[in-house]
Amino acid sequence: MEWIFVIIAGFLEVLSVNYMNKWQIIKNLGLKKSSTLIIKMILAFGISLLLLNLALKTLPMSVTYAVWSGFGSVGGVLVGIIRYGESANWKRLICIAMILSSVVGLKLVS
Repeated sequence: MEWIFVIIAGFLEVLSVNYMNKWQIIKNLGLKKSSTLIIKMILAFGISLLLLNLALKTLPMSVTYAVWSGFGSVGGVLVGIIRYGESANWKRLICIAMILSSVVGLKLVS
């Protein structure tokens, strides 16, 4: 069950950063800022940290945090590529693969 908490927390972290980016885009375009996006971002970050805290009650901190932050890092890059047209060049994809392999490696040796 704890690993499910970590996975959901990772999804929420990515969602939070997506809300943050949307808010910045709206701000930069000079449009009316949406307090709804800020509330969603705060809730998603808060629930993400709460779930991470619940998972840390039984899982080792080193691997749990690596999975959570790796999920957020890779998810953030993928959202940037898919939603915001950021570069998907081979160097970035290799870096994503290195993050994933590092997290898997930490899990395997723990």
